[in-house]
Amino acid sequence: MRLIPRVRAFEARGVSLKYPSRSRSGVRADDGAVILAIRARDLRRSRRGSRCVVWKPDDARAPLDASRDELREHCRLAALRGNAEGLLTYGDASQADPDVVLPLRVVRRGAEYWAEIKLS
Repeated sequence: MRLIPRVRAFEARGVSLKYPSRSRSGVRADDGAVILAIRARDLRRSRRGSRCVVWKPDDARAPLDASRDELREHCRLAALRGNAEGLLTYGDASQADPDVVLPLRVVRRGAEYWAEIKLS
């Protein structure tokens, strides 16, 4: 596993983050694909694949700033599009593995947005 700063991992996927120190999501300029940072420790595995909560209204870990609203909007966009890409982050989510890109389906469950990774 090769870890690099999260910002550089997004840049490697063609995304310039609006809030480089805080953003956990972005939209690739050339094709409009939504890219989400997924904390590896948050993934829950099952027989059908893996999933995790990406955004919820009462997430105490998330900063209360514009980057949180940005993440919710990117989740909404990904749910409408039917797909997104996920970058796995580690530790305090400031490091990412640029070589692993997960195909995601983002779904809304109540007020929460979940990322689902299907097994092939």
